[in-house]
Amino acid sequence: MRTGAKWLGPPLRAPRERSGRFVNYARTVTTTPRAWLSPQSEDELAHYVREAWESGRRVHLVGAGHSWSEIAAPEDVAVTLDRLTGIVGNDDGRVRVRAGTRLRDLNAALAEQGRALPIVGSISQQSVAGLIATGTHGSSLAHGNMSSLVLAVRAIAADGSTVQVAEGDERLDAFQVHLGALGAITELTLRTVPAFSLAETIEQLPVEQVAARIEEIGRSAEYVKVWWVPHTPHALVFRYERTDEPTTRRPSPATQRLIENWGQRAVLPAWLALQRRRPAMVPFFNTTMARTLVKQRRVGASTMMLSTADPVRHYETEAAVALASGGDAFERTVKLIDRIGIRVNFIVELRYVKGDGAWMSPAYGGDAVQLGAYTALPAQRRAYFDAFWQEMRPLGARPHWGKELDHHAEEIFALYPMAARFTALRDELDPRRVYANRFLDRVLGL
Repeated sequence: MRTGAKWLGPPLRAPRERSGRFVNYARTVTTTPRAWLSPQSEDELAHYVREAWESGRRVHLVGAGHSWSEIAAPEDVAVTLDRLTGIVGNDDGRVRVRAGTRLRDLNAALAEQGRALPIVGSISQQSVAGLIATGTHGSSLAHGNMSSLVLAVRAIAADGSTVQVAEGDERLDAFQVHLGALGAITELTLRTVPAFSLAETIEQLPVEQVAARIEEIGRSAEYVKVWWVPHTPHALVFRYERTDEPTTRRPSPATQRLIENWGQRAVLPAWLALQRRRPAMVPFFNTTMARTLVKQRRVGASTMMLSTADPVRHYETEAAVALASGGDAFERTVKLIDRIGIRVNFIVELRYVKGDGAWMSPAYGGDAVQLGAYTALPAQRRAYFDAFWQEMRPLGARPHWGKELDHHAEEIFALYPMAARFTALRDELDPRRVYANRFLDRVLGL
């Protein structure tokens, strides 16, 4: 690898990461690559990749590192595309954007043009190429995950050559959820719509009634999700409908900064630290937290209403099941918490995703419910997640690629009908496994 390349630390840096280590968002995965590279152009990136191809090195691209799995972890040469950002063009509702662009920046740039993405995920810190890699999703049976917005892709194959994939090319179905395995994505073309506003309403529903109404709830609004705070009697159904009403009054910027600085960075961490010392108090804390989630009707821009504030650090795993199995999955999760006697201090989140044709998408082949199990209690994490997957596996659940998962290739190939075609394409584009890491070795096989 060429000497003198500019070193750049991980995009989400903390003092302990400045030595050159990669640490993912959840602090569950740490690696120490031999080098960090920050190309300023596609040509420079292609040069680095060709050198890796010729010298038998591995290159792994790192976006924001906003993951709970090992999918983004570089082990040899790490490459950040933080310098390859911004909108390249916007024509007839199609936006061409460089791969390193953060979703929050794309949302802001589109808003200035009177445009928006029709669906976004809960968090906006990720790079565009990174969120596409993992099948990041929002919650709607009218819209697919964010990968379904991809209309064309530009990438660097493992030998340094350029690959362009557009509509009508069957390879697009592979690149839409690419896992970082098919090449270095440098540019994406995404579908956009005119900017729109949404009105949010929240319904409290006895938790024991949710399972029987999963499909009904999912079809009750264009955007809808379910949150349940464990150890409380009610679930919250969030619905979002289009509206022309004016935006609800928001806190001033100074007030918002105060909320973020003292709430997210001081009060909540202290609250969670107390729960870690005294897990028996979790139900009391959860009851208090659940009350704060019930708000008056709000109106705002779609990207603002569908996003949530970046929460305190915690652990997540997530399973995608067919819509028809969503009620069973939710009920199993509610019951397992009491059955195994653990305390869970984060929400159980149920979201809906329209089925798609992306080969490695958790929603491949039909509408899906994606059920997230979260906790901020390290001592409870393993027991909770292991029990969760013991309940989800009999339902044919597929894992979210960016959340914690322990699946291996044999199971992945059984769950994803197009996995063999995906790996065959990978053999064509990266026969020497330049872009591989241990995660891909495990889930796709050697």
